[in-house]
Amino acid sequence: MNGNSENARRNLRRARAITGSEDARSVYAKWAADYDRDVFSTLKVTGTNTIADLLHDHTADVAGARVLDAGCGTGAVAARLKMHGFDLIDGVDLSPEMLKVAQAKQLYRTLITADLNQPLDLPQPYTAIVSAGTFTTGHVGAAGFHNLFAHLQPDGLMACVIANPVWQRDRFDAVIDKLPLAIVTDRIEATIPDGEPDAHMLVVRRT
Repeated sequence: MNGNSENARRNLRRARAITGSEDARSVYAKWAADYDRDVFSTLKVTGTNTIADLLHDHTADVAGARVLDAGCGTGAVAARLKMHGFDLIDGVDLSPEMLKVAQAKQLYRTLITADLNQPLDLPQPYTAIVSAGTFTTGHVGAAGFHNLFAHLQPDGLMACVIANPVWQRDRFDAVIDKLPLAIVTDRIEATIPDGEPDAHMLVVRRT
């Protein structure tokens, strides 16, 4: 393992050990400049592209879709969605520093600074909500899922990567059973090449 890989894995471990919103702000303020390099170039994380591809596969009207990228970070999901023809994308994230990187890529209609663990004040319901790298340890759990689902319009799609420890801790099976939704797809796979299956790729439709 080379130095870049060691450093990237160290940063990822630190992120997964976050203990709350203030800790998250501190971690991502320091990591924002190197995040894309560490996560995508060095570690080659795949969950981001996978969940964006799944949203595309199940969206009938890509050009007209209004998408919220929840926990958008530096904009990797939006970049993939743009490749698929999505155009109306808003992003929300806790970290101003990560949003600054995303803003420079000119992928979003609007960027919003907010904590997904708290009720959200968003301008409109969305036809789709997507999230990668957010439902993971120390970040966002079932409360955040409920907060986002409240802003999904009827028949809208919600596509999320949910880390196995969060799924189990927050009993996402029970969370899903109690919401007015239908499961479109739910599969477990590795988010890092050659790694163990570590996350649910979940797509649901609001009924």
